[in-house]
Amino acid sequence: MKFVAVLVGGSGSRMGFTEKPLIKVCGRRIIDRIADLHFPLLIVCGESNFDIYREVADELSELTDVRVVKDAIPQLGPLGGIYTALLECDSVVAVGGDMPFVKREVVSFLFKKGEELGCDALIPEWSDGKKEPLLAYYSSSALPAFRETIERGERRIMQAVSRMKRVFFISVHEIKNIDKNLISFFNVNTPEDLKRAEELCSSIDLEGE
Repeated sequence: MKFVAVLVGGSGSRMGFTEKPLIKVCGRRIIDRIADLHFPLLIVCGESNFDIYREVADELSELTDVRVVKDAIPQLGPLGGIYTALLECDSVVAVGGDMPFVKREVVSFLFKKGEELGCDALIPEWSDGKKEPLLAYYSSSALPAFRETIERGERRIMQAVSRMKRVFFISVHEIKNIDKNLISFFNVNTPEDLKRAEELCSSIDLEGE
């Protein structure tokens, strides 16, 4: 089964140690906006916030299928979150819990393309070479690469990606065909980002994005 894996780890220190998925953008929590994708959600969190997200899952259960799991190995950040998700699912599209504007069409595209390619990972890439591993497709076939990376004491997703056998990078310009402003990649890390998000979602509504 395939899920959108919502990665909710991190202390949110730059946002006053707030649970970022619960921050409201234009009146709605980020996690609610991710639920609007209408894909089954797998919320991956730590021990300290597990009960919080179980309650969130109950609230969202009328909108979509939602499961909550604890990190299989604590304190590994997004690397551990994706590893945990792949222990539970055949494939996932990873989504950061601080990404309020991810478009359903982008998630559908990543799933479809990843499955067609039969790859371990499909990762968007900008023209300057910057990768977007927190809005990307991963298959359970990538698990050995994640395990080796964890065993080596490494914590970066791209270190695991470098060990995968079948990895494809897709230009964000191709994604621009379905997300013309590439708003899906926007994340809220700081109060300034939140202010910008408020401005963006107002303009998105006006443009019918």
